[in-house]
Amino acid sequence: MAEDWRASGPRGVEEAPQRRRVWRGPWRSLVFPLLVVAAIAAAIWWLEYRPDSSSSAGDVRYGPVDLPAALVAPGMEVSPKAGGLAPDFLLETLDGSEIRLSDLRGKGVIVNLWATWCGSCRKEMPQFVVAYDRYQEEGLEIIAVNVQESGSIIRPFVEDFGIDFPVALDRRGEVSEEYRIIGLPTTYFIDRQGVVRDIFQGAIEENELTRRIEEILE
Repeated sequence: MAEDWRASGPRGVEEAPQRRRVWRGPWRSLVFPLLVVAAIAAAIWWLEYRPDSSSSAGDVRYGPVDLPAALVAPGMEVSPKAGGLAPDFLLETLDGSEIRLSDLRGKGVIVNLWATWCGSCRKEMPQFVVAYDRYQEEGLEIIAVNVQESGSIIRPFVEDFGIDFPVALDRRGEVSEEYRIIGLPTTYFIDRQGVVRDIFQGAIEENELTRRIEEILE
């Protein structure tokens, strides 16, 4: 006698036996490759955009940080505006090291906020490369702060332009927010005392760049 599949549930409710669904036709040959491709794409995305593990290791947090009290002159305000003390930040660089703006006190510093998709950034970048080679021995430092792009996107750009100054990674856009930028590129010229002497928006020309560099190296 055959087993009664009609159940053990409430009286009067019948449950049909579960049948295994078999995929047939062209869908069977398409679904599995699509799932594999989707899994690979998800893995690549995670590797590129996962949270920076180094930001939690050893309680290190990249982004804006407090300017050491010893570097704040009496009567001076920490502000990204011209005449203010440049807000401090700590960022990871493209080569895996770290850079902190306040560690460069005593040098003239250019902080250039940029991205690879920005046409004006591409236009002006050769000027910074030339200027760095020319003024580095006089105490010029340049920090190219990339805004929210992955290393795989940045590296070809850096190689194409021969950038040999630090490229810092503003992964969460917190430094660009702290500096209140409204567009890219935006360049801050900071003197040896850490004071923002000038701010330039857009692609800078050679003569304008040279004049501002000489001012912050005085």
